Amino acid sequence: MTDREKQATAYFEEGCNCAQAVLMTYADLLGLTPEQAAMVSVGHGGGMGRLRLHCGAFSAAVMLAGALEGPEGAEKEHRPETYARVQEIHRRFMEINGTISCAELLGRAGVPENPTPEERTPEYYAKRPCARIIRSACQIIDDMLAEQETPDA
Repeated sequence: MTDREKQATAYFEEGCNCAQAVLMTYADLLGLTPEQAAMVSVGHGGGMGRLRLHCGAFSAAVMLAGALEGPEGAEKEHRPETYARVQEIHRRFMEINGTISCAELLGRAGVPENPTPEERTPEYYAKRPCARIIRSACQIIDDMLAEQETPDA
């Protein structure tokens, strides 16, 4: 397990949601503090506000797509490259996890849930695949960062 995977898992186990855990771990790539990253990503937890739509770890990886492209990633003319990066994140996430649906990942019906998250107990963590999924999002990001550092042969 990489240092970033360990950090993201620790954030999750400290009570952060899945999106926060991933984005906070890579806040340095965005020029943010972990606290700022937590504020930006909080609404993506629970599959976007516990609607159980797109997985928060996946959403955070997508938020990082522009940062992975560098300063130009946010510019209009660079969007095709950023969108290609998002599509690659999606492909890799699907390959590892089979879906980006929070409901499917949790084995639940895809209906909105009470907006109040469950209490974080050892039993809560034991029954959820979230830590593994968070680590998979970090693996994807770490692999993409490593690929950027390795020149094409």
